[in-house]
Amino acid sequence: MKKTILLVEDNQMLLDMYTLKFSESGYTVLQANNGKDGYEIAKEKKPDVILLDIILPQMDGFTVKENLNKSPETKKIPVFFLTNLKQDEDVKRGKELGVVDYLVKAELVPSQVLEKVENFLKNNK
Repeated sequence: MKKTILLVEDNQMLLDMYTLKFSESGYTVLQANNGKDGYEIAKEKKPDVILLDIILPQMDGFTVKENLNKSPETKKIPVFFLTNLKQDEDVKRGKELGVVDYLVKAELVPSQVLEKVENFLKNNK
């Protein structure tokens, strides 16, 4: 059965790039270009994994994750932060919120992000 990935990213070029990478690898990809829509889609569709940027219009990634944590239906959805924020306090806050991993876009190519998600899914069936 195909796994569903929700990409929440406000940069359309990056959104398209990650969508293509995950789609080519057999995933169903849902997209949101702001935090509010990302949160709504997560509640409605309950994807297998969420790749969530932090700096987003309407609702930042930290707030999205906090809101997901509050709902029994969404708190168990694995979330990876995929961002360019590298400050120690941001990484620490992400870990405190329970993100699976904190991925820095500038340090990874899409195939490496895909590999991290696939490893997680393989090891957490």
